[in-house]
Amino acid sequence: MTAVVLGHLPLAITGIFIFGLPNINGLIFILVSSFLHVFYQIFLLNAYRYGELSEVYPVARGLSPLIIISISLFFLNEDISFYEVLGIFMISLSLIIYGIKQIRNNKSNITGFYLAIATGCLIASYSIVDGHGARVTKNPVGFFSSMTLINAFIFYCFARWKERQIIKKIFVGEKISFFVGGAASYVAYGIVVWACLYLPIAVVSSVRETSILFAVFLGLLFLKEKLNFFKLFLIIGLFSGLIFLRLG
Repeated sequence: MTAVVLGHLPLAITGIFIFGLPNINGLIFILVSSFLHVFYQIFLLNAYRYGELSEVYPVARGLSPLIIISISLFFLNEDISFYEVLGIFMISLSLIIYGIKQIRNNKSNITGFYLAIATGCLIASYSIVDGHGARVTKNPVGFFSSMTLINAFIFYCFARWKERQIIKKIFVGEKISFFVGGAASYVAYGIVVWACLYLPIAVVSSVRETSILFAVFLGLLFLKEKLNFFKLFLIIGLFSGLIFLRLG
């Protein structure tokens, strides 16, 4: 996690150099988002201590769009169509049901489930803050780059408190995570923040969470995993949700 977070820095500095710093109106969003990301990263790490990827990821990622759509409809007055709401619910519920089924099948520690819920709440929180921060500054790359610089500094302080040799460990054994993982993570979420300029935050968040489809298909193609009923349910639910989002 530390390698990936610090791996944002090269592209973040480049992004600020090219697109410039965001305007002062975005400062509060940058600061709030930086701390929300730190809490998200810490809760996610602890969730994986008690639960597997196939359990924690679907629950956390499925819950966040439901929270975002609820806040968007009742408090933010975003223009979201009926089909978009239906698509969001189909994607979210498909993920959550799949994650809960995995937890029951594996008889995992319930603590992982609770931490996944907390992680989902934090994902929803920083997604809303980042989406509005990008809109206020009209500079999504500069906004995200500034936020991730502060986030990286705070998380580094936390990581060094836990492990004083963290930097040495990264450059000895986690260089791929730093350079490749950090760059991929920066670009992926940077695109998400940029998309919030053009679409409701809840819609962007839901489309983002369908990334689990790639994991399922890669598992089927390269790991020779079996296509059981619940994987088929997940695939159909996510594809159906994407179709309704497109109709909206």
